[in-house]
Amino acid sequence: MPDLALSNQALESYEALEHDQRRWPTLDKVEEALAAIADEPGSRDHRLRRFQDPPCFVVPVVTPEGDWVVLWRQVTEDDEFPNLVAGDVYVLYLGALPT
Repeated sequence: MPDLALSNQALESYEALEHDQRRWPTLDKVEEALAAIADEPGSRDHRLRRFQDPPCFVVPVVTPEGDWVVLWRQVTEDDEFPNLVAGDVYVLYLGALPT
């Protein structure tokens, strides 16, 4: 299974959920989505929606707090992420769907 890493912004969102017990139902939904992406990053379900700038995929997550999204991309050989290799998953954004 590929490794999964979070950007600073995504990590802040994740930690905010983790530290507030009232938000754990949302954390559960987010963790399900992250695990599914990491388990099968090549799955069509995780690549249905794509942004061009920055190039990434969008996975919607329905949570008790409303609609969230995970913006992610697969690491390539040209990337220079510490502790990540080609094929791993990098999450750019994790949070409420911007309006």
